[in-house]
Amino acid sequence: MQPLTLAARVAVACLPVLVFLTTLVILDTFRLVRRRRVAAALLVGGVTALATYFLNTWILGLTGLESWRYAVLVAPVVEEAAKGAWVAWLVATRRAAFLVDTAILGFATGAGFAIVENAYYLSQLPDAPLLVWAIRGLGTAIMHGGVTALLGLMLQAFGEKRGAGSGRPWLGALLVAALLHGLFNRFMVQPVVATALTLLILPGALLVAWRAGERRLRNWLGRGFDLDSELLGLIRDGHVTATPVGRYLQSLRESFRPDIVADLLCLLRLQCELSLRAKGTLMLREQGFEPAPDPELAGRLAELRWLEKSVGRAGLLALRPLTRWRGTDTWQRHLLAEQAGR
Repeated sequence: MQPLTLAARVAVACLPVLVFLTTLVILDTFRLVRRRRVAAALLVGGVTALATYFLNTWILGLTGLESWRYAVLVAPVVEEAAKGAWVAWLVATRRAAFLVDTAILGFATGAGFAIVENAYYLSQLPDAPLLVWAIRGLGTAIMHGGVTALLGLMLQAFGEKRGAGSGRPWLGALLVAALLHGLFNRFMVQPVVATALTLLILPGALLVAWRAGERRLRNWLGRGFDLDSELLGLIRDGHVTATPVGRYLQSLRESFRPDIVADLLCLLRLQCELSLRAKGTLMLREQGFEPAPDPELAGRLAELRWLEKSVGRAGLLALRPLTRWRGTDTWQRHLLAEQAGR
């Protein structure tokens, strides 16, 4: 085999999914996902491909199913569960809190899986025609990335209603992802048709979700920035006691010592300040800028952790109706910790 021919086959098998992933990263106007996180997702996807190869081989021998039946009925569940477990962890821990970053990291995980899988087939089928690698690069690889991204998007969308760690969104998303994967494998008897349908359906679905995600992110930024600014202004001006928030904090004196109530107010103030910084970072990134390093940021995060420990679990539960670090807002802690680390 000529080196150029091998290079061409590798390029056709692996480059399309990387180009698509790069496009998603470029479209991320808020720069929610840094390059090292994309690289980590690619690596996880590649390791998952190796693990599921051995797992599929073992299960296939155990069940005695014909290879094509296994590829349609069982392999999609195994592979999507393995890829989806990583994405589900990202969503549950709020390391991915929006549709946009979830789509990027989900697609990157599937892309890493597809690249390792295609590399394996390249080693096993060195003389296969270029059309085979075109189908694997434009069809199978895009399918792996797109289906895993859709799984993450479903977890993100439905998890907001039932809780990010709820089991029902996970099982439902896994079922849909495995069904799409299985349908693709079923149509591989007509590989050109399967590839064409994949390129027609999955990128379009991701584009719709992307637009919805950016719209929701902008709404969250605007609404959250206004609420944080208003509450922080009341706390700093000493007018918070005349508000429902202040009356609620005063009511906590019946259950907590005065010093704990004071720590709760300090914690709420610090959360507002850090929330404003996190949202301001995204606004700057949208305009193409990066905020200047803050040497005090690490200390403020340490103070946040100290206050959380000081008020204890009971205090955090009492502050839950007011806290700025619930749900999607929890993601801000990861963003600020990343900034402090740099």
